[in-house]
Amino acid sequence: MIPDQLKKNIIDIYAEQGLKWLDGLPDLLNTYETKLQLKLDGCYVDANFNYVAPAYLTDGSYAVLKCSPPDQSQKQEALALRHYNGQGCVQLLFFDENAGVMLLEKAEPGHLLENYSNDAQACEFAIEIMRRLHKSVENIDRFPSLNDWFDGFNKLRQRFDGKTGPFPETLIDKAEKISSDLLASMSKNVLLHGDLHYANILSSDKHGWIAIDPKGVVGEPEFEIPLPRLGHSPDKKTIQQNIDRFVAISGFDRERVVSWIFVKATLAAWWSFEDSGEIAKSFLQCAECVGKI
Repeated sequence: MIPDQLKKNIIDIYAEQGLKWLDGLPDLLNTYETKLQLKLDGCYVDANFNYVAPAYLTDGSYAVLKCSPPDQSQKQEALALRHYNGQGCVQLLFFDENAGVMLLEKAEPGHLLENYSNDAQACEFAIEIMRRLHKSVENIDRFPSLNDWFDGFNKLRQRFDGKTGPFPETLIDKAEKISSDLLASMSKNVLLHGDLHYANILSSDKHGWIAIDPKGVVGEPEFEIPLPRLGHSPDKKTIQQNIDRFVAISGFDRERVVSWIFVKATLAAWWSFEDSGEIAKSFLQCAECVGKI
């Protein structure tokens, strides 16, 4: 079974290519079950942008098969996973870039940090992951930079003939100004995960906590502080408390952390519209809330 939301997202993003890929998915899975000598269980019900399924290997160990229509973002993920080499992020076991198929280390038991009730400890775990991930980058040109990502605001303007369409003009104006200032004053460059939110950090008997689904983007560490847990509908006071925790543990500059969270949430709102034609209100609400801090 392929989750309905996954089908919708694949078609929204890849159009005709996505439809063809979905039609050929059963054959693709059968091929790699044979090639990699594994047995797949069903797709995770919360898979949104990739077909992701637990895989049982012949030696009795477990892994995760992840596949989607082949594209550049998938290649960037594989490069990032190879760079991290199991330090702070799951290990890449196999990748066929032409088929868009990955085999990954499986985090066990794999509980989401998103569901962890102790906010103070969750902050500590996220910072620990960041410290393990943030290494200097060789061959830096293999990865996009935060400058590349924040060109998204230029794409937004182009989409709406220089205006901001359904997005509040004051919000986009502010995000453009702040992101420009941040990008011009970054302290150092490391390879960032790029999407280190609490649902991308899993419990692991082997590692303690470990990240999944890296994007692989070059920029300063302060960018990596996770957005507030959007499903929890945090208010301004709760967001401020979490930011203060992150700043205290990380030693980062508070103003830069707040600014990165604001522009990151705003950019994520644009990306949601770019992918689906709909604005993810949670990102917009987050940006508006953080913009008042």
